[in-house]
Amino acid sequence: MKTRLFQVLLSALFCLILGGTLLLFVLLPKEDFSQNEKRVLSAAPDLSWRSLRSGDFAGQAEEYAADHLPGRDLLVGLNAVYDLASGRQVTKEVYLGRGGRLLEAPAPCDREALERNMEAINAFAQGVGRPVDLLLIPSAGCILPEELPALADPYPDRELIAAAGALAGKDLRTVDLLPAFDGYAGRPALYYRTDHHWTSRGAWLAAGEYLAAKERPSLEETAYTKSVTPDFRGSTYSRAALWGLPGEELELWDSGGRFQVENAESGESHEGLFYTEHLAEGDKYQVFLDGNHSLVRLRNLTGDAEGRLLLIRDSYSSCLACFLADAYEEIVLVDLRYYKSPVSELLAEGFDDVLIAYSVGNFMTDSNIVRLE
Repeated sequence: MKTRLFQVLLSALFCLILGGTLLLFVLLPKEDFSQNEKRVLSAAPDLSWRSLRSGDFAGQAEEYAADHLPGRDLLVGLNAVYDLASGRQVTKEVYLGRGGRLLEAPAPCDREALERNMEAINAFAQGVGRPVDLLLIPSAGCILPEELPALADPYPDRELIAAAGALAGKDLRTVDLLPAFDGYAGRPALYYRTDHHWTSRGAWLAAGEYLAAKERPSLEETAYTKSVTPDFRGSTYSRAALWGLPGEELELWDSGGRFQVENAESGESHEGLFYTEHLAEGDKYQVFLDGNHSLVRLRNLTGDAEGRLLLIRDSYSSCLACFLADAYEEIVLVDLRYYKSPVSELLAEGFDDVLIAYSVGNFMTDSNIVRLE
């Protein structure tokens, strides 16, 4: 009798949870954007005969239900905590390091991918008609090994950067950031704790190294006015789902120069390097040049800079370009993930310098570099 009562109560509890979840799913308002995961959530599925027949409706409905499940953030966070407690966190894309630092997992050490990308870049540099510069950005895990968790895989950044230098042809010059980053006294401040990008300080240090290699002047730290935005949580925070970790400060370094930014998607001109409206949004990192665009034109209106730079880049250069802007009259940024026209057509505009800047992780995984022509 007791066993039967227990089974009835257990079944009733299951039905109550299932029914309550369904009721909450129907009644609760649906968000369009997840602040924690920093992504657009799935829209309601399209119910039509065509979507039912093709099977698209089932897939859309599954994604919609998963994205809008009541208590989703709590469940995702609990799963991340379980992975951490069971030692499986180091098998994911993001490591939880010492001091609460979140670090992107090591880049794949794929020799074939490295050779394929370097072959494409060498061919591109040969056709440019002047030396092209390559800057590979080491990851936080490479520069800060003391902050890695005990079971973390080794980071191959140093070997990959050295191999890329060895594969560089006569028309390609490499800029090595490792000595400057290794020798910098405040190394932890070069990278965010909750984001895979470098901080403004890291980008400033890298820009100084590149400009010194080009024999162009760069600004000292004291030349900038800094403003601080608190409670920044970036991409590694979103992927790790360890929601209890504290935020950090995002700094904007303003040289006082006058700049105009225009991206290919909107065609609208923006005064200044920083899109400060993004600081009130979920993805605050877009404050730098409005995030990723296929092509961005950055013009220096101060009147004391000369030369034009073509910068073929990933997202790290959104911040990097803000520190190169004082040294050039114009910078044109191209993101091969979105820019589909031949870069050679842009070269016809005339550039004094051409820089290819990628983080090591993106350089090893971006399949678009081979389209460089």
